[in-house]
Parts: sequence; structure tokens; C-alpha cells
Amino acid sequence: MQFKLVAVLLSLLVVATAIPLEKRGSKYLAQNSFAVKSPKDGKFKVNDVKYQAKGEVNKDRFKVKDHYPHNKIHDKKSHWHINRDLPSPCSIGTQLFWFFDDSFVYAEDGKFVGAASNSVAIATDVNNPSDITDVSITLEGEVTVAIPWTQSEEEIQYDITARYAFWTYGSCIPIDWHHSWHFWTVVKFYAFEQYETLGYTLAQYEYDETKGSLAISRQEFLYYDQTTYSYGAFASVYVSGVLYLYALDPNSEKYDVHVASVPTATANDKSTWTYWQASTQSWSTDAPNGSVRDEANAAIVGKLPFSTGSVFWSDYHNAFLLVFFSDFADSIFYAITAPTPVGPWDTTPIEIVKTQSGANGYNYGGQATPVFYGADGQIGQRLVLSYTYQDNSSNWFPASDSVVFA
Repeated sequence: MQFKLVAVLLSLLVVATAIPLEKRGSKYLAQNSFAVKSPKDGKFKVNDVKYQAKGEVNKDRFKVKDHYPHNKIHDKKSHWHINRDLPSPCSIGTQLFWFFDDSFVYAEDGKFVGAASNSVAIATDVNNPSDITDVSITLEGEVTVAIPWTQSEEEIQYDITARYAFWTYGSCIPIDWHHSWHFWTVVKFYAFEQYETLGYTLAQYEYDETKGSLAISRQEFLYYDQTTYSYGAFASVYVSGVLYLYALDPNSEKYDVHVASVPTATANDKSTWTYWQASTQSWSTDAPNGSVRDEANAAIVGKLPFSTGSVFWSDYHNAFLLVFFSDFADSIFYAITAPTPVGPWDTTPIEIVKTQSGANGYNYGGQATPVFYGADGQIGQRLVLSYTYQDNSSNWFPASDSVVFA
């Protein structure tokens, strides 16, 4: 895809500022802090997550009453031309933040200003989530990577045979009123266009609305074992002190989704993870063999394949929703439902809406979050949808839509 081809350019361009904290056993390895002004024109509303639905899932509540294409996500106040990729929505308290993958900044005359493998902004208009204020890209032209490097990682960011990149393909995980967590894929480059996925790093966000500050810290890398699934890379949800981590099984051509669970207190200790065994409807401490298809123990065996998506609780539907794109290059958002994070999932896909696409006929990287403004309706009645709009190889940008169910 286009964003991957562009990403490799960052080997020469990454700009980052991080507090170099590399003491093993400390709370985090590195941290960035940003000043963030709270929007003055209203606040987003978020919800508490239940583990299990009470009563029947409201499957008749997916008719879309209103669809609002908000188009390009950008900062109207900025004079910079910013190319960025894969928007990831993140609700913290009453605010909606946007995290992006590769972000390139240019002046109006086309002169290059700076770049980072990821960036962050805050939505400033609750009625139009595409209206943002950049946080890690300033009006003065300072470009800071959102997810911080350690000192040793930062030192190799100009080495095209050794540098790292952090990319995310899923929305963040609201933990409480001031905190959200986020799984970021760790990519290691070995040459200009050669890289591999090593695992992920867990980023933790803390937003203090009173002080107007956003602190972003991260943990050590967790490496993926080649014989296990990439838990957390597809989607995650938090319920009552426990993270549920979703992984696609590539052996199933991405029809199967497996689930692991771990207490937040020990999220970076893989020995405390447990794995859902659908065949016995129980949790096991033994990780499944991810080198072969294990359809019997998948929490979801889809009728469509999955590419990118988001899992969250919807009060309006009295259910957990998985809202997704079926192919990475897609333009239609679908949903499936379940009463608990592990199911049983009704895998009959419900088409929510088709987003506007360009000449190539597709977008990519679809995600969703159930935030909305005001007191009308229930959480889940309005969704914010996000994706990268792709017109052609030279015209692509992050975009968002909102849908309101009848």
C-alpha cells in the first residue's frame, strides 16, 4: 500500500524528543509530554464498559438515520501541508484524540519541514471530529514523534539499516477517565525498503484536562513468537481491570479471530496471559500454536475476512460490536455483535455504511469509536468512523465520518 512505501523515507527524517528512561523494572522506558488545550466548544461523551449484556442484543438498531462524511482530518489553523496516514481514534475522558502513523510536514512552497513515524492531535469540534488541533506538530514547525523513543532507539533513527518505527492498526483502549492504552506495532528496518514486524509496545496515555497536558509513556517491546498469534495487533477492549486482546489468524486467510486476556496490572508480563479456547469455552494458560489454523478455538470464525477494526461496548445495541473493514483496501464498514468480549459472536455481517472513495474505488485502515456529543441518545447510537482515503497513488489522507443509528 502507498503508506508503506512512503514510510520507508522516515529512515532519514524521523525527529523525536523523549525523556531517556531505560531503567529495567521502572514504570516505563520513555515518556513524552505535550501541552493540550481543552476544546471550548463542547466535549465528547464516553461510557463505562460492561462484561456481559443484560437481555437480548438489539440487532434491529443498525439502520443508519444520518451519515455525515467529515472528509479530511486536518488542522485548519495550521499553515503547514501535512501528509499523514492511518488515523486511530482515542477517547480519553471527555476528549477525542487522533493518533496517526507516518506524518510528513511541508511548507506551502513544498519545502520539507520534518517527519515522524507517528503523531497525535486532538479533535476540536465535537460536531466534526475531522477538525483537529495538532499536538505533536506545532505551528512553529516542530515535529515530535508521539510515541517516545528511548535514547538508544533515537540514536539509530538516521540509520536505514537499523532504525525502528511504531505503527498502529487499531483504536486505543479507554481505561478510566484520565487514561487510555494503545498497542503499537514495532517494525525493524534492515534496509531502505526491507523491514519486519518484531512485536508491539504498549503505550499509555494520561490526559489532565485541568492542567492541559497529555503524557505518553511506553513499555519495553513484547516480541511476537513466530508460533503464536499477534494478540492486540487487531483490536483490544478493557473491561473491569482486564484487557481482551484480539488477533487475526493469517492461516485462516483472516477469517478467524483469537482472544487473549490479561489483568492490566501485569499486561507486559506474558506469563500472566490466558487464551480463550472456544472448543471448551474456557481459558488456558497455554498459548495456541499460531503456525497452523485452529478454527475450533477461535472466538470468531467470520463469514467475511477481517482486515482492520475496533471492538467496543455499545449501550444502544446492548452488545459488544466489532466494526471492521473486510479487506485492507475497502470502503464498507461492517459490524458483528456479541454479548461478551469472547462471544458467542453472531458472525452474519451487518453493513453499516459505504464511505466515499476515490478513483481507485477503495479506502483502507477502517476503525470506529462510540463517542458522541451531548446528552441525547445512548453510547453506541453515534459512531465516529475513520480510515485513510485513497484517491490515487499521490492523493491520500486520513478522513472520518459519523453515523447515527435510528
